[in-house]
Amino acid sequence: MRAWPSLLVHPVLAVSLALLLGCSQRPRTAVPAESPTEPPTERSSDGLASVHPGINDRYFQPDAVQVWTDTLEAERREVIAARDEIVAALELTPGITVADIGAGTGAFLAALSGGVGASGRLLAVELVPEFAAHLRDRAAAEGLTNVQIVMASATDVGLEPDSVDLMFMCDVYHHIEYPKVYLPTLFRALRPGGQLVIVEFDRIPGKTSARMMKHVRQDQATLTAEVTAAGFVLDREIEQVPLDENYMLVFRK
Repeated sequence: MRAWPSLLVHPVLAVSLALLLGCSQRPRTAVPAESPTEPPTERSSDGLASVHPGINDRYFQPDAVQVWTDTLEAERREVIAARDEIVAALELTPGITVADIGAGTGAFLAALSGGVGASGRLLAVELVPEFAAHLRDRAAAEGLTNVQIVMASATDVGLEPDSVDLMFMCDVYHHIEYPKVYLPTLFRALRPGGQLVIVEFDRIPGKTSARMMKHVRQDQATLTAEVTAAGFVLDREIEQVPLDENYMLVFRK
């Protein structure tokens, strides 16, 4: 009986003996460490697989609009510096209906509203209630009478079928948690022959920063595969816009 006190002094020997006796409490299956660049796939409470759990959590924090406005609309941000060229490449015409998917703080609100004109409609689609309220206030303050705010969910864009001529998504795609169910709702809402234009961050090892490699889950090939799997057809890549950290793709229904 004198051996047991010595095991308390030597915990390594105690653990070894426990393993031999089959008394270890370690998990039966080893769980690999989380990759620094590939977020884990988990399952939500309703059984849907999330491709990037928690990617949108920070936007639901108190005062998120104030916290993120300066970041999302900073002139040093590539898509803000190239905003005029990006909107021009959309070739908007008065009278059409455009949906700004993930409109955020409204960085493209005025430009898109002007592009569709007084006879057109701009649907500013948002997931976060605080951002939606901000968009509503901003549209009113700037006299953008053709803007309508649409509340989306993580699994549904919230738009009526065949109601949109062009969908615009700028640095938003990597925030889609459930692409297999969300993307078909985009396809359903787009009119036949309509366009889905996606501006998205590159994810290229050796070029993309380590921070963005971790933040953005998919590369261009993965994005294209997911979008076309939902029924869209890749039309072209827009290369005349001066983008280095992003790319711009046009899909059609």
